Amino acid sequence: MDLKAEVSAGRVPQELLDFLRGAGGHSLVVKGDAGTGKTTLALQMVEELLEEQAQYYLSSRVSDDALYRQFPWLKEKSRRDNILRAGKAFLKKTRPVQVRGPEVPPKDATLRAAMELLKALAKSESVTTVVRSELQKLEGQVESGELGGDESDRFPGEMADGSIVLDLGILLPELELAYDLAESNLPKKTLVVVDSIDGLSERYGILMNRIVNTLQKDLVDHSGTNIIYVLETSGRTSMDYLGDGVIILRSEERGGRRIRQLVIEKLRGSSIARWRYMFTLAGGRLRVFESAAVSIPESMKKHSPVDDPSENRASIGNATIDHITEGLPLGSVSLLEIGQDVPQEVLRCLELALVSDFLSKKRGVVWYPLHSLNYALLDRQMGMLVAKEKVGKGLRILDPGSAGGSLPFATTVEGNDAFNDLRWDSLRYMLSGSSAPYLGLLGYDALEAQYGGDVLTDTYGFIDSMRREGNLVLAEATQTSQSLPALAHQAQIHLRLESMEGTIMLCGVKPFTPYHELEFAEDEGLPKAVLVPML
Repeated sequence: MDLKAEVSAGRVPQELLDFLRGAGGHSLVVKGDAGTGKTTLALQMVEELLEEQAQYYLSSRVSDDALYRQFPWLKEKSRRDNILRAGKAFLKKTRPVQVRGPEVPPKDATLRAAMELLKALAKSESVTTVVRSELQKLEGQVESGELGGDESDRFPGEMADGSIVLDLGILLPELELAYDLAESNLPKKTLVVVDSIDGLSERYGILMNRIVNTLQKDLVDHSGTNIIYVLETSGRTSMDYLGDGVIILRSEERGGRRIRQLVIEKLRGSSIARWRYMFTLAGGRLRVFESAAVSIPESMKKHSPVDDPSENRASIGNATIDHITEGLPLGSVSLLEIGQDVPQEVLRCLELALVSDFLSKKRGVVWYPLHSLNYALLDRQMGMLVAKEKVGKGLRILDPGSAGGSLPFATTVEGNDAFNDLRWDSLRYMLSGSSAPYLGLLGYDALEAQYGGDVLTDTYGFIDSMRREGNLVLAEATQTSQSLPALAHQAQIHLRLESMEGTIMLCGVKPFTPYHELEFAEDEGLPKAVLVPML
C-alpha cells in the first residue's frame, strides 16, 4: 500500500455517494464547528461525482485564491468551468450576447474557447427547464422590500475573470446562476454546493430557512438537483428537518490528541450501513477510516527481516510502527496496552510479525501468550514465515497445560509459581541454539489469571535479568489488568491500541504521538501494518 497515495486520494463514506446518486434530487446538510473539514468534505464529494453530475460551487466565505491554496487540485478544472458557467448564465439572461470589457487576448486559449461556446449557445434554445416558482416568489418579496437588506449590501452581480465583466442585473445572482446551470444540464443531474448557507443568508439579508425552502421545492423536489448545504454550526437547528440528509463533523481533544468523527444523522430514503466514521484531514483531503479487518492468509511467503532502527534498538517487526517509536530499546521494558473491543486477530498479526522478525534474525523468543493459542495453526503459520530450524531453536512458548503436545517450541510449565516458571537461566539454556538480544513477550492478563493478581512482583526477577543482559521485554496488558499501572510506570516505550467506532487506533504514550489508524495492507507474507495519522 502506498500510504502517501492513499491519504492524498482521500476516502468519502460510500453511504453519502450512494445517497447523492439516488434517483431524483437530494439535499444534504454538512455541519460542524470551524476547522472540522466541512468544505473539504463538500469539495471531495464534488470530485467523486465529477464524471456523473455537473457541479456548481457557491462560496460565500472563501475566495477562489484561498480555495486553490488549500485545495490545489481544484484550480485547473475550476478556472475553466467558472468561465463556462458564467457564460451560460449570461446567455440565459441576455440575448444576443453582450460582453463588456477588453478583448480576449488571442493567446488565452481558455477564454477563447469560452467565447466560442457563448456564440454557439446563443444560437440554441433550451428544450427543458427547471421550476422557478418559489424563486420568483422570493425575488418578488425582495423587490417589494418585504425581504432582504439594503441594496448597497447585495452582491453586485458582476463576474470578472480579468477579461470578461458580466452584468446580470438580477436580485439574487448566485441563486439565479445555480438555477441556470441546473437547467442547462438537464436532463443530467447537477450538484450544487452552497458554502455556507449561513453566509449566503447574511449576504442577502434573508433567513436561511426561506432560501433553503425555495431551493428545496424548485431544484431538489421538482428539478432533480442535488444540493449540499454547508452550515457553520454543529448544534441542533431547523436545517436538520429541512435537509434530506444531515452530516455532523466533530473535532475534540482526548488526552492532548485530536479526535475527528463524522456522524451520519440521517439520509432520507437511503440505507446506512455505518453511522459513525473516524477520519483524518491531510493534503486538502478527508479520509474516513474503515472498520478493522485483518485475516492471516492460509499461504504466506517467508518473513523478510525488518532493519533495526539502530544498534541499541530492535525492530517491532513493522517498519511503520518503528517510525513512531524508533524501535524497542534493548535492556528495557516496553508496554503494549490493549483497549476493549480490539479484535484478537489484530493483536495476533502484530505478535506474529514481532516473533517472526526476531526468529528470522536467529534471535531467541520467550512467549507467554495473552490469549490461548491454536498450536496446530501456529505451527503451520510459523513454518511458512520462518525456517523450521530457527523456530525450533529460537522460540519457547510457555504453557501451564499440555496443549502444545510434542511441538518443539511449546514448553509446559507447572503454573504454580511464576518466579520459578520464568527463571531466565533455565529459559536461556533452552534457547542455546539462538542468539541475543532475546525477547520476552509476556501477556499479563493471562499471567494474572494463572498465578494470581500480584503476578508482577513474581516476574521482576525475569525482567531484571533480561534488562541486565541487554535483552528486552514487551509486556501486553489490557485496560483491566491489575499490573497495567506499574507496567506503564516502568515502560520506556508505551503504545496503546484502542477501538473507536470499530476503527483500530494506535498512539504512543511514551513517546507521545497523535492517534494513528492501524490498518493492514495485503502482502504475499503476513499482512503489513500501515499507520495513518489523525490530523
